[in-house]
Amino acid sequence: MKPLDAYKVLVKGITELDFTGKHVPCDLLLTGDKSFPVLVNPSHQILISASQYGKGRIVVISNEEYLNSPTFSLFLQNAIGWLKRSPEALVGIQERFKFLEEILSSNGTHTRSNAKFLDTFGVYCMDAYNDDQAEELVMFMRKGGGLLIAGQAWGWAQQNKSTTDILSFPGNKITSVAGIHFTFSSADTGVFPISKEIPPIPLMVKHGIDTTKDLKILLDGVTSFNQKTDRCPSALFVHGPLAFSIAMDGSYQSLLAAARYGKGRVVVASHEGQLSCRKFRKFILNAVSWLSTGKQGKIGVEPSFKGFYNILIQEKIECKPTELVPNLSVYCCMSYSAHEAEKIHEFVAEGGGLLIGGHAWWWVSENRGKNSITDYPGNIILNKFGISISGRTMDEANVKPLHHADESTHYHFQKALSHLQQHIGKEGQPGSKLSSWIGVLSKDCRDLLKLPDQEFHAFSSLRKLLLQMVSGSRTPTVGKANPVLKNSMEGFLLSLGSEIYNNCPCDQEPASPKLQMKHVPALPNLHSTILHINCTNTGPFIWKSTGLYVSPNTTAVMTFHPSVAEKGLEVQIGCHSDDLSDAQKFIRAPVVIRRFPVKQDKMVISNMWGGLLYIIVHTNCKLGKITITVEGAVQAPYFVHGKTSQSDWLKTIRHYPAPWAELVTESIIFTIPSESVRSLENPVTLLSFWDKVLRAINKLAATSTPFQRKERVVADVQISTGSLHSGYPIMCLFDFIIDIVDLEHIKKNGTWGVIHELGHNQQKYGWEFPPHTVEATCNLWSIYVHEEVLEIPRDKAHGNLHPEKRVKRIKEYVKNGRKLIEWNIWTCLETYLQLQECFGWKPFIHLFSAYQKITNIKNNNHDKMNLWAKLFSEQVKMNLAPFFQAWGWPIEDKVSQKLSLFPEWEENPMKKYMPAQLCTGKIKHDTETCSKK
Repeated sequence: MKPLDAYKVLVKGITELDFTGKHVPCDLLLTGDKSFPVLVNPSHQILISASQYGKGRIVVISNEEYLNSPTFSLFLQNAIGWLKRSPEALVGIQERFKFLEEILSSNGTHTRSNAKFLDTFGVYCMDAYNDDQAEELVMFMRKGGGLLIAGQAWGWAQQNKSTTDILSFPGNKITSVAGIHFTFSSADTGVFPISKEIPPIPLMVKHGIDTTKDLKILLDGVTSFNQKTDRCPSALFVHGPLAFSIAMDGSYQSLLAAARYGKGRVVVASHEGQLSCRKFRKFILNAVSWLSTGKQGKIGVEPSFKGFYNILIQEKIECKPTELVPNLSVYCCMSYSAHEAEKIHEFVAEGGGLLIGGHAWWWVSENRGKNSITDYPGNIILNKFGISISGRTMDEANVKPLHHADESTHYHFQKALSHLQQHIGKEGQPGSKLSSWIGVLSKDCRDLLKLPDQEFHAFSSLRKLLLQMVSGSRTPTVGKANPVLKNSMEGFLLSLGSEIYNNCPCDQEPASPKLQMKHVPALPNLHSTILHINCTNTGPFIWKSTGLYVSPNTTAVMTFHPSVAEKGLEVQIGCHSDDLSDAQKFIRAPVVIRRFPVKQDKMVISNMWGGLLYIIVHTNCKLGKITITVEGAVQAPYFVHGKTSQSDWLKTIRHYPAPWAELVTESIIFTIPSESVRSLENPVTLLSFWDKVLRAINKLAATSTPFQRKERVVADVQISTGSLHSGYPIMCLFDFIIDIVDLEHIKKNGTWGVIHELGHNQQKYGWEFPPHTVEATCNLWSIYVHEEVLEIPRDKAHGNLHPEKRVKRIKEYVKNGRKLIEWNIWTCLETYLQLQECFGWKPFIHLFSAYQKITNIKNNNHDKMNLWAKLFSEQVKMNLAPFFQAWGWPIEDKVSQKLSLFPEWEENPMKKYMPAQLCTGKIKHDTETCSKK
């Protein structure tokens, strides 16, 4: 039964409950995905809650005396009715609850007053002060039994001098498996109303578990996690009240985290490779020890988790490769499968330890349209424990262990949200803690707001609370004249703006929160327009332009043929796809595009920020040409070279009202502000030039003309890195618009930056040696285009290619010992220029073609550099081994011997810099960054 349906059964006919009198309840703490509050007082304390465990159900009341209170009679009857699996079920009741037995018996319920639990009961009603039958009661619930349990832990703690560990309270040894805990905090009393909907779960309930003690054990002897590796972990989303981070980076993203859940414990690593890593070994041993505290049994390791298993064997820790089976104390696995999820939940809840590792970013890239938090297999396991693996990546190189002394500064989602709740609506900027957390808090909030409606009340409660907090907030004005700082309340609201807006269906006005936006002048909408889009695509995903624009905060209606629904198409509003969340200040909102999967034939679409309208066609789509009707969009300046009439452009098209325009050639599309093209008199000449440029790029890359997927260049007021960057689309700042549309300027000054990024898009894994060549080989295309198309020689095309500077760089590189760590950018490019200046462009074209057919290229620079040296030598039929060795390349002896069969390269420009030992083949080369991995 869904939580809301269960809640309505429990409170049916009740408008309020009376908690007055001498009996003082305790606050309840909820965890997991099944528990929900039934009554929360105005002090945000939970007095009644319910949950499900296995096939059974549980209701928890925060003082046992309420089971004998006439004012609770209707609620108690409702509760028993919900807990019973069948009307005939026998209800066992502890002898002290005479009133409860009387009201149930009077209504025809089969009851038995008994001091102890019997397995013949269908429901058992008890106080929370005895755990003698805890294991039997947990098994009873798991199999379908119902449990009504009442008590308060604050008085018990005073009597038993136990004020730190709530898990020592007897009742919690039963209720915790269902995600409900009695706490040692007393709660306020009064007459409290019953709400129509399930009340939200309060933030930061004082649970009395000292996580600093856990951190002390987990980080004993651990001083650092800093490590530069090829691993790309995911950031962890730590949201549960009993979950905590173990290691974070400088921006408070979690690399490692742990949690208590039920009677068990969990440790999560954000990449499985961490759990097979020497640097993490001490932590791994600590984690296994912490997870197995007080337990007997072997450690089980998922059979495919071999690296981790080998570490345990080396450390002589008793373990076995196995799936989750009975009698294990700890289970260790990766997060890429959820087939054991239910067994793992039960295992942890009933006292087992779970060590799990994996990342989610790759899964996200392969599972478009799905939500990483709710759909990723690892999170199907982890969400209820209060930790999720996000789709965001992070860097291991700046990670620190969170030693217990720093606990007050540790970021936790609920803690940060609580600070936000206290600050929001007040004037001034947030305090230092919230200010330092607000960047990662905004990312976590965006992930939370993206979650689909679901039965996980903890998530829906947090989302509802967040939306209530920002209700009525004004969207900050942002722009070049009004930059917004990331770590400010304005930055937080700007980051969340789109997701808050997107939480409201497009065909409804944003209700709660009602976003207050700056007024944008209305643009004239087309009543209706018909598009014909080719939706067959055998290449990578592609944005199909429509020439239409959707205004900010307005709706458009799209109608497709019914056969197109659920076939993988998406609609996108906006093309400025860079996520600026990591920027320190914003000139625009961090996320301004919005996508909609085409799930039905008629769609209402909208975007808070507006944007050009696109159809996204994914790989292997075979829909052919489809017809789409669009209502409510605005015409944009849109010129397609070879199709659009220049006279139409001059008379009408360039004056269309949308603020963004597109210029399209056979292989590239430019998206720029409409104001930049309203005075463009001859788009045909301009785009003919760009056709030549792209054909030249094709020629050097040895690829077919035109490109299978047109390149895209989009101008933006702010981008995620640098002033331009490669990708799909290539992004550039407004400063570079002149290098796109002003042909006279281009012919005189060149357009290095744009071609540089187009060159990046041609780079291929097989002949790239990162990090050295990343910013070097892309410039081969810049030089080629400037010389072959623009007739601008290389020394004029870029200041760093002046002959004097080139010679100086070579001499400095040689003088410093030819270390590959210094072989980067212009120094690196020089190696390729020397080859080109002797042998021309043809060998490069032939090699780039050949590499497209080579498979199984090894994933390390050492082997790839030897392969390039070998293939280039074979291409020009010269022995180039001494040349590459003179550049410090790690040429293997067997490669040198093979290439020695070719003639010596007499014109070798590095000959003058060669040491004598090179001739004997004894030169030492730097292996710092090219060694085999």
